[in-house]
Amino acid sequence: MSDTALKDKPKKGPDAGKKKPPAVPGKPGNAGADADADGAAPKPVERRFDDPERVREFVDAKKHRSLVGQAWDTLGDLQLKLLVDNGLLPEHTVLDIGCGCLRAGVKIIPYLQPDHYFGIDSRQPLLKAGFKKELPRAGLETRMNRANLFTSAVAEHARLDENSVDYGLCIQVMSHHPLNFLRIMLENAAGYFKPGSKLFVSFYEVPEGEPYAKPFLNKAGTRSRGHKPPYHYYRRDMEYMAQGTPWTPKYVGYWGEPDGQYLMVYEKA
Repeated sequence: MSDTALKDKPKKGPDAGKKKPPAVPGKPGNAGADADADGAAPKPVERRFDDPERVREFVDAKKHRSLVGQAWDTLGDLQLKLLVDNGLLPEHTVLDIGCGCLRAGVKIIPYLQPDHYFGIDSRQPLLKAGFKKELPRAGLETRMNRANLFTSAVAEHARLDENSVDYGLCIQVMSHHPLNFLRIMLENAAGYFKPGSKLFVSFYEVPEGEPYAKPFLNKAGTRSRGHKPPYHYYRRDMEYMAQGTPWTPKYVGYWGEPDGQYLMVYEKA
């Protein structure tokens, strides 16, 4: 029997004549389809942290706290301590960039005079959950106006006056965004801050000498990456983004954040 005859012989069995289904991204058996850049097996496509449908699902299920990470009380207390240790007084104004459902807000608001806390987040349902659920739970309904919370993806707050903010927070935000977000945020927010004010920004640091393109496992057990969330950065990246802006960067280092994020402070000229 010739080779040609072998090739042309019809197949037998239950799958004979059936067409193979098209490859589905992220499904096992699709060689190379959406394969993880780290060399891991293909995974289902993950929805972004700010995916509107995903956010609504969590908020409707009263699981909004899980969208802003673990250690609700621990990280909220840590942010208040950071501000107080750096001179925060009740008469000062705080802008929380990426405030979510007010994890830090419910700790900071009672310390400040009424309506001295402002928040920005790209996820409107989270802001609503913070105002409607977390503030009443903490007995803070009368301490802040709803207008103090503003939805924006690029760190703009239309209701803030120029030179009105004393302290700013941007905690656990950079892990979700590429580096250019920091530059845009520093430029957009600069007008709100008073001369001499401080903005604290946390980030996953990859040490100098470690390859940027490879995943890095920090001491807290968090694996960060250069090409997708959770993003990591060199210290010099965080410093470089302030060039040409009114901000002077200063490296703070590790500050007790549970996931192993490090801290920069930017001081407004």
